[in-house]
This record gives sequence, structure tokens and C-alpha cells, in this order.
Amino acid sequence: MKRRRPQLIALAILVAFIGFSYSYVTYFVRARTHAVIVFVVPGASPELLALAQSRHPSQSLPGLDQADSMAFVETQSSNQLTGDAAALSSFLATGEIGPANQLSLRYDGKPADTLLYEAQRRGRAVGIISSGAVTSPGVAAFFAHQPDASVSGTVANQLLDSTRIDLIFGGGMQVISSEKKNGRRDLLKEAEKLDYTMVFDRSGLESFPAWNTRKIIGLFAPGDLPLSGAQEGGPGTIRLADLVRRAIETLAYNLLGYFLVVEHPLVATAASQNQAELAVRQLHELDLAVDTARKYAGKKALILVYCPYSVGGFQFLEAPTAKKDPGKPRLPTLSWHNGPGRSGSDPVGVRTGRPGAASAGFGWAAAYGKGADEVRGIMNAGQLHAVLERQL
Repeated sequence: MKRRRPQLIALAILVAFIGFSYSYVTYFVRARTHAVIVFVVPGASPELLALAQSRHPSQSLPGLDQADSMAFVETQSSNQLTGDAAALSSFLATGEIGPANQLSLRYDGKPADTLLYEAQRRGRAVGIISSGAVTSPGVAAFFAHQPDASVSGTVANQLLDSTRIDLIFGGGMQVISSEKKNGRRDLLKEAEKLDYTMVFDRSGLESFPAWNTRKIIGLFAPGDLPLSGAQEGGPGTIRLADLVRRAIETLAYNLLGYFLVVEHPLVATAASQNQAELAVRQLHELDLAVDTARKYAGKKALILVYCPYSVGGFQFLEAPTAKKDPGKPRLPTLSWHNGPGRSGSDPVGVRTGRPGAASAGFGWAAAYGKGADEVRGIMNAGQLHAVLERQL
């Protein structure tokens, strides 16, 4: 017995050490979230979600339908009741409210820190995707700082000057190339010198080796991506879900995780022109991209879908069934608050000839995965910023 006593003591110490280690890791060490993915989708109002279901009842929204939690989000900027994409995306990116049409500046005019920079400091790979131009306010707010978001040339310069973003996918080739045409900078040549891989079509998107590509820029259209025909799935068509999938496949190789911002401004573009069918198609593109992100990012991820505002005047009214065809299903009529006029492909689309503006009504947010339970009730973009920051 005496000879076994040291062995029993050693075993007891070992068991106590294992128990202590398990308790410490369980209760004091926070498991790191490998992926933080943010979708910024202006114009995706709850009413538009309802229209997508009513016009296509056989096509559910599996991505948005699987949200773990949802919240209403306030839409004000610091100087007006209705914020815009620049102000509200900057509020989300920095946690500081600012005026309309301004990108990520503090109240004193100095650059504000953003989630993208913070993610880089913590060793994460970072990426941006836009179905519009890569200089669109929804993604530009995460890397650019300037008082006027509409000066896209300056935003394009900051893509390379402000930080080394690991992955840049979207449209906007015309903005990038116009800098060279105007005698300023050859941004594509500079990107090559900075060791960026360049791709410009679907074959390039699918063929680059994700496992050893350090930095990549994909510019797939002169302006917005041509997603309007994505439902037909023609050859060479690039869908938002394709960009999200390839981005996750590439960024996931970073052992410390990644931070990805995905902007889909084409929903708001279609809604502001009162093009209901196009807006619904873009909403289904969003849903497919969200579902793809959930599948490829895995369980160690926080995914946030953020609709900063709705489009004012874009409403749906009940249309009476024609007497000659009473069995035909009724579709809602589109109506503006601010004037008459009818044109376009939608036979019941009422248009004013000018784009609709942002609405002062609530935006919304849906969250999936780690930290999603914090997205609830009525929030503002600064509170969403804090939720994302805690998971970086």
C-alpha cells in the first residue's frame, strides 16, 4: 500500500489538474468565432419579403427563414430622420452615428476605426463583396473615410491605400479604370505590384486556387453586376451566391478566421425604380447567398443580415380580379405615394419617373450562429456593431 501511495497521489493530482483545466476552458475561455459575415441589403423591406412569398409561393426563402433571431433597427442618421446607405453602413462599421452621405468619419472629421480594421488587427483575413460597384457605400463604409460617399474615384483609391483587403469581389471596373483614363492612377497595375491575383469572369472566379491565393481582386462588370437574368442561369452568369462561396473557400484558410462584408444594393435599386419582379428576383438572390454562407461557414460563425432602410413609396395594394377571368390569381398592384405614371415591364407597376428615396420606417436585422441571441427587440446600428465586435 505504501508503495502505491505516490502513484495514487500523482493520479489524484492529474485528475484535479484535468478537472481544473476543463472548468477553466468551459467557463473562462471564450471559444473563438472563426467567421463573422455581414450582409448589408438596403431596400429589403418586410413588405418586399411578403411579396416574394405571395408571387412565388412555391419558392420559399430557406436562407432568411432559418434565422436564429431578428430585430427592428432604427434608421436615423445624425442630421436627418431618414438615413442612407453611407450613413447607416458607417454607423454599423464604426459604432458612431454620422450625417447622411458620409463614410466612416468621426464628429471631428478624423477617420473612425471600423470593424474591418479591427478584424485585421486580430489576425483575421478580411474581404468585401458587392453586387454593385466595389466602391458602393454599403461596403465602402468599412474601409473608406471621406465626407462625400458619391466621389467614387477617391473611394477606389482607398481600396489600395487604406488597408490591404485580402479579397475584393464585385462590379465597378469602370470606376477603377477611369482613374487611369483621367491621368491619375493605374489602380490595376498597382494591385498587381501588391501581389493581388486578378480575375474578370466566371472561369477566372472558379479556377483560381483558393488554398494558396493570398490576395485577390475580382471585377466582373463595368458597373453593377448583371444579376437580373441570374434566374435563367445562362453561361457565364455570376450569382451573388457564387461570390460568397468562393470568398469563404478562400478566406477560411486563415487559421485565425475571417471577416467578410457582403453588400447587395440591387434590391434597393430595383425597388427605387418600382420594378417589383426584379426586386423579388434580387431578394431570392440574397436568400440563396445567405443560405450558401450558412452552409460553407459552418457552426463557428456569426452571420448578420442587415436591412438599413426601406424604399419610400414602394407599396403593394390588392388588385381586383377581372370579371372575365375570376379564376386567375390576384397579384398586388404597385403604388407610389408621390405621384402617378405607368411604364416598365410590370403591367401593374406605377412609376413617377424618378427614383424612390429611403423611408423613415424601421429597418431590420436577422442573425445566425454564435452571438445571434443578442440581436433582438429594437436596436440601432451601433448596437449591432457591438454584437459583431464581441465576436471578432
